[in-house]
Amino acid sequence: MISASLVAASVVIHLGQDFMPAWAQEKRHLKVALLTNDLFTDRGWGGSAYNASQVLKSKYGLDLITKDNISISNLEPELRDAAANGSDIIIAQGIDWGNPVARISNDYPNSTFIIFNGLTNSTNVSSIFPMQQEGSFLLGALAGMMTKTNSLGCVGGKAHPNIVNLFEGFKQGAKLTNPNVKITCIYIDDFQSPFKGKEAGLSLIDKGADFLFQAADLSGNGVIEAAKEKGIFAFGNIVDQNQLAPNTVLSSIVFDTLKAFEFAIKMVQNGTSAGQIYKPGIENTSGGQGDGIMYIAPFNGLASKVAPEIKSKLAQLTQDVLSKKIMVPERHDATP
Repeated sequence: MISASLVAASVVIHLGQDFMPAWAQEKRHLKVALLTNDLFTDRGWGGSAYNASQVLKSKYGLDLITKDNISISNLEPELRDAAANGSDIIIAQGIDWGNPVARISNDYPNSTFIIFNGLTNSTNVSSIFPMQQEGSFLLGALAGMMTKTNSLGCVGGKAHPNIVNLFEGFKQGAKLTNPNVKITCIYIDDFQSPFKGKEAGLSLIDKGADFLFQAADLSGNGVIEAAKEKGIFAFGNIVDQNQLAPNTVLSSIVFDTLKAFEFAIKMVQNGTSAGQIYKPGIENTSGGQGDGIMYIAPFNGLASKVAPEIKSKLAQLTQDVLSKKIMVPERHDATP
């Protein structure tokens, strides 16, 4: 565990006494608030955030407050409450936090706001916007090589820029390995309804899809259930979701949320967090070198279902993306 005095000493080295933030001058632990409108029990986006926060609480001795399932109408009040209570760092986890943070951040100059995923920045606001299209490109390439119907389906919780970007990467990868493939994407405008997710998944399967990819948080569990019921493969998101359906979830894009949150804390410690939008891509594996914060989950018990030549091609594509030999562009507008 890093003591408050050691953290304060680190800031002196980087910033000098005149620029030391209040928490360092007072030689106290960082006070961090983790806020999300998702659920910590969703076994995905919200759960990954909570688990990462608990590890960092122990590692850095954080004075930590966590709150989930915040309604959209209460995002701004909850942000104000966390800042008014003296939070040094407020991590706003979710795609809807950008505008509320922008509205209130100037009122709380002593708090640093980190939006994950976001595209908002100002003096005391930074965002982490992962280049998810790099990970989804690889899953799309895999599906393109394995599909028997030349039909793939995607279910999104909302047509938000980062989800559109995710699906655009999936399309690019699938069409690279299979120019004849068709990808259909549905947005259900609900992140917390497994029922709606399952209905959307079943509708895509009825249209011929034999692979489903979801970016819908709790609703995505229903998409996986639809794939399980119909005996096709699905891809998970945020965490390795193979545990939800071991014979169905072939792989997942896994967010290295611990690495992302630790990066945010270190930025604040070192005084380098002001006004930045960070766009990290993929990494080889959890905690890998470099700035990447996503990786492709192993096939777990389904490895025998993937032909050796497909595994080899996927490994080569992964290295090509990591080395930037293949560039997967950021796209916020959907293409056919």
